[in-house]
Amino acid sequence: MSCSYDQQYFVQPGDTLYLLAQRYNISVIGIEQANPDIDSTNLLVGQRICLPLPPCENGLQYIVKPNDTLYHIAQMYNVSPETILNKNPAVNLYQLQIGQAICIPPSIDVECPMDRFHIVRPGETLGELAIRFNIPLESLLAVNHHIDNPNQMIVGTKLCVPSPMVTPPVVDFYYD
Repeated sequence: MSCSYDQQYFVQPGDTLYLLAQRYNISVIGIEQANPDIDSTNLLVGQRICLPLPPCENGLQYIVKPNDTLYHIAQMYNVSPETILNKNPAVNLYQLQIGQAICIPPSIDVECPMDRFHIVRPGETLGELAIRFNIPLESLLAVNHHIDNPNQMIVGTKLCVPSPMVTPPVVDFYYD
């Protein structure tokens, strides 16, 4: 079973699929479909399961880890605690639970005239993103003036993504 770092969860004492579904605002069926090999009636403490987390619109899904605080998470993603509170109105962020999913808004609200943007995720580089979106690195840098150091991307930063390069078709001319 393979799932992204943000989606993996290790079963804690007392966990049930129903309680996990409530905590993460997902369906029990969704958890079962993401984990076809688990026995849903007999979860094992420490067992790794994948959670099909709901999308975090215009942001990044973060899973609370041991010793996390609202202030620590805000610092890590270069946003204010109030911004995180506003993005998660149904969550008591002053009593974080390990494994709880919260939505982190982009660190900088970039105006993007093209309405195409990307939220930087862990491990992403500008070079990789330029290749993925089929645009020159220079174009990506040109429309994202808020990036101080392109070699050190801050997770959660909102990037404006220009339209991909369109390569004209190669036309061979044959003369008889």
